[in-house]
Amino acid sequence: MKKFELSLATVYLVAYTFFLLVASELMVWIEPANYRNFFDGLWWAIVTATTVGYGDMVPHTEAGKFLAVLIIIGGVIAVAAFTALMTSRLVARTFFSRKRYEMLDTLENHLVICGFKSPRKEVLESFKRHYGDRIVIVYPELSPELEKTLEEHNLKFAQGEYNDEAVLKEARIEKADKVMILNMHDQFADAKVLETVIVIRSLNPTVYIIAEINDAKYENYLVKSKCNEIIMSEEYNRFLLSKSITEPGMSKVVRNLLRTQNFQIVTRHPFVGKAYKEAFDSSLEKGEILLGVIRNYITEAELKKIVLQKLHFGGETEKYKTLLNQIKHNEIEMEVIINPEDDFLIPEFAAIIVMERKNGQTA
Repeated sequence: MKKFELSLATVYLVAYTFFLLVASELMVWIEPANYRNFFDGLWWAIVTATTVGYGDMVPHTEAGKFLAVLIIIGGVIAVAAFTALMTSRLVARTFFSRKRYEMLDTLENHLVICGFKSPRKEVLESFKRHYGDRIVIVYPELSPELEKTLEEHNLKFAQGEYNDEAVLKEARIEKADKVMILNMHDQFADAKVLETVIVIRSLNPTVYIIAEINDAKYENYLVKSKCNEIIMSEEYNRFLLSKSITEPGMSKVVRNLLRTQNFQIVTRHPFVGKAYKEAFDSSLEKGEILLGVIRNYITEAELKKIVLQKLHFGGETEKYKTLLNQIKHNEIEMEVIINPEDDFLIPEFAAIIVMERKNGQTA
């Protein structure tokens, strides 16, 4: 019913505007001595409709006065309709923003996306499969495009600059599970990303942070700031461009590999302490291809908890004391090893990278 009322108000305003244009031309025909041209008639019609009434031009005939009465009555209704239309939209937008903020109050173990780039639908759907409606976008303004995305995918919103501590707290960064910081590609964008990582890490020492940068010189600073993953978009673009020249078709290969849903990072597997060749052959028998290993595929907080438990029960004391010391000195880093030697032993806390074979799909 509310939408119908708003639509009716819009239709009335359009119809009344058309009526004013017709009335302006009629006054030129009814009283040509007073209204010499269409502009004179339009000026008088607008002044009359808005009840300003300058009095510089007034109708003298009965037909002109009758037309003025219609314009005045219609104008009062038009002003009321316009006011109602604008008020309802402002209230709706305010309610929308307030609703988004209120929904953040109880969030835990959620995903925070700092920055907004029109994401592909399948990307958001993959995020939603992991986090449901526990996704917050942090952005300086609520644009129509962003509002549409929030509504369509039931996402939450915190308004402001993402390097602002107060805004990050609105997004409940202290309780977040993962944070993705998108590079806005403006002046000092990489420095802003670095500053955001530092602020986030001070608020939440254990959250998993993924940051996008353009300049490789910031990579070392981000590593020291305990950023878990660093994506250098410009580096990928340059790689694809150069490979397209030296090895035509490589860009299509990489694009298809990125789009395929066959890749998996498997954390629970039976290959700890076993040679890579043994794990490769075993995977192949199941119709999977083992592509590599990710060493230390575990968060610092989880690793510390496991190490302390191991030390408590007295198993391999020296090994876990060494690990604990490495944790204290921030020396535990995730390392991706693609297609290692056959005799490479898959270490503890390592994940394996597997490509599954699915019917009807090719990589």
